Amino acid sequence: LFAKGMGTYNFLDTDAIIEKATGMTIPAIFEAEGEDGFRKVESQVLDSVHSYVRCVVSTGGGLVTKMENWSKLQSGIVVWLSVDPKVIIKRIEGTDRPLLQCDDPLQKLKDLLDERKGKYGQADLTIEVTEDMDAEAAADKLVRDLHDFIDDNPPAWKLAKQKAQSEGLDWVQ
Repeated sequence: LFAKGMGTYNFLDTDAIIEKATGMTIPAIFEAEGEDGFRKVESQVLDSVHSYVRCVVSTGGGLVTKMENWSKLQSGIVVWLSVDPKVIIKRIEGTDRPLLQCDDPLQKLKDLLDERKGKYGQADLTIEVTEDMDAEAAADKLVRDLHDFIDDNPPAWKLAKQKAQSEGLDWVQ
């Protein structure tokens, strides 16, 4: 939804790419290779997609646990969809998230969030997704906030053009 809201952007989901490339589900990869094995595959997929342009890349939340992944993410604008753990648990009920297959998935999710919050907090833009927001409402908010972010943080070439024009220099049209 977000990629459509941005116009001519493509959408890539790293988990979907992993499943297609390996012919295995994420839980099956975790079972066969463990979390470290999954994270290696995840890093390889990010290597192949991080430099694409006009593309929205959706990643799993654990991608930030490897430092080399974080640096690749920063080749674009990084957005953190911040959602209360209780809301996440409600929304993923009935799924088989490997790291949440435990006695207390809510506590595990809170622990994972605490571990990763330092990285998540470094995102260029944080979108607070509330319980009453469906996917379309969250995507609409993200499109609006991202446009505001881009307006408030113009690329270097745009600043150079404005400076040149303010100094009376001709700028290539």
